[in-house]
Amino acid sequence: MMKLSKALEEITVRKATVADAALLFEWRNDSETRRNSRDKSPLDLDTHKEWLSRTLQSSHRALYIVEINERPLGTIRTDVARDGYIEISYTIAPEFRGRRLSKPMVKRFADEFLKGKKIVAHIKKDHRPSESVARMLGLKPVSEVPSEDPIDDRPMVEWR
Repeated sequence: MMKLSKALEEITVRKATVADAALLFEWRNDSETRRNSRDKSPLDLDTHKEWLSRTLQSSHRALYIVEINERPLGTIRTDVARDGYIEISYTIAPEFRGRRLSKPMVKRFADEFLKGKKIVAHIKKDHRPSESVARMLGLKPVSEVPSEDPIDDRPMVEWR
């Protein structure tokens, strides 16, 4: 298992580009990603490309690719909420799951892009890895929204 300090040395963050469309599409349609997302439906490639194009042009949303040793580790998206908070969401690449890299990935990102900003995250209840990342960022659960998903009844928890 890699120490946090060692992992941080090897992690870099860059803005996503249209060249990342296929990679992001693969991650977005991954079953585990969908299971822990608000929107669980699989996307078709054309819809995904349209979303990516809008995202890359948005002044209220930013999308990043995080790499470890020049290999894609995951993606982080930020959205400016109406109350001025920065909503953060992320996905770890399937091949890196279970290696305890979500904390170093998000820490590297937060150190570079979120210093001094108010952060909010929406996490499926009892999704322990994401709850641990939220705690690392100094966030606490503040409210829950009941699930409307007939298959997954876990509520969505807002962390601030």
